[in-house]
Amino acid sequence: MCIFEPKLNPNEMNRLVRKTVFALLSLTLMGGHVNAQFTTTFAKNATPGQQNGLYYSLPLTMFQLDFVIAETTVEEGPLSDYADKYLETSVYDRYEGTTYSLQDVRMTSKATADPNATFFVTYTTIRGMGKPVIDVLPNGIIRSVGVRGVKEQIVEYQPEIQPSEVSVGHIPMESSVFSPLLTAGKTNSQLAMETADKIEEIRKAKFYLISGDVEMATNPETFNAMYAKLDELEQEYLSLFLGKRVTRQIVRTVCVIPDKETSVLTVAKFSETDGLTVGTGGLGSDIIVKIEPLGVTASINAPSQSAIESMSYENKVIYRIPETANVKVTCAGQTLIEDRRTINQLGVLLVAPLMNSKLVFDTETGQIVNMQTL
Repeated sequence: MCIFEPKLNPNEMNRLVRKTVFALLSLTLMGGHVNAQFTTTFAKNATPGQQNGLYYSLPLTMFQLDFVIAETTVEEGPLSDYADKYLETSVYDRYEGTTYSLQDVRMTSKATADPNATFFVTYTTIRGMGKPVIDVLPNGIIRSVGVRGVKEQIVEYQPEIQPSEVSVGHIPMESSVFSPLLTAGKTNSQLAMETADKIEEIRKAKFYLISGDVEMATNPETFNAMYAKLDELEQEYLSLFLGKRVTRQIVRTVCVIPDKETSVLTVAKFSETDGLTVGTGGLGSDIIVKIEPLGVTASINAPSQSAIESMSYENKVIYRIPETANVKVTCAGQTLIEDRRTINQLGVLLVAPLMNSKLVFDTETGQIVNMQTL
């Protein structure tokens, strides 16, 4: 029996081994490429004009501070020089101006797209491969992402009504009922005498009403309405001597975005003469926001921000676990409000695989709240 044994020289053997290794490596790379249904890249590294895909963002936390302020305007009475003579009093306003008093502060958390956590998802063009179905809000914040036949439940988005930067509410004041009296071409001395007579008449009418001499006032509701009207008229006439103080309530809004580098933020100033000034350039006492993270995410071994920004992730998406912090707002050393709040951008970014599954995000924090596997 004759057995044929081919003989190869060493050079041919090395060449055959190299070809085999190259072929296996090529198959491995091709297989990996086929399995890559999408790639997630940090937004600044994306080239959307050359790649098929879309952007999504994780939310950051913004605090809206609504300061409730009482604004009091003091108007000097046009007949104040005659207050001593006709009212026998020296207590009246001798100047005009505006003063402010801080009444309250309300803090609400708002979610907005985080520019430091915005990503671009690149789709592959391999035939037969599923593409991720990504659902985002109009502001770009991701709501869910699924691959391969996962049925998406589309929720109609209701746009949030954003408050104006400064909203003002006030007590409407009717125009003075005494303007005809003051435009009658009379001297201030004559006007003061007539005004004093009007005050005396009103006080007599109030006395008759209380004593029961007015038959119309037998009904309690009628009595209260008539007395309130007479009292209002008396105060209007008195204001011609004593001056008038008009107080209205205004609301000034300041928006604050915390970051990891700064734990104490000076967001505004407040004074009784100038009110509230946004920023640090005004007069008065500093309004300070102090943020103390509680270290909820300290034990998580998360990749660094630079690693997230520099790497590309195949079949994976980036999500976030937020941090919890104690937030305190103070003015002139006095605590205005203190509360424990979730602050997204103080947390950590993590990577989640997505193969034949659907992930649902919390649109307020960027955390994954539900995972469905096919």
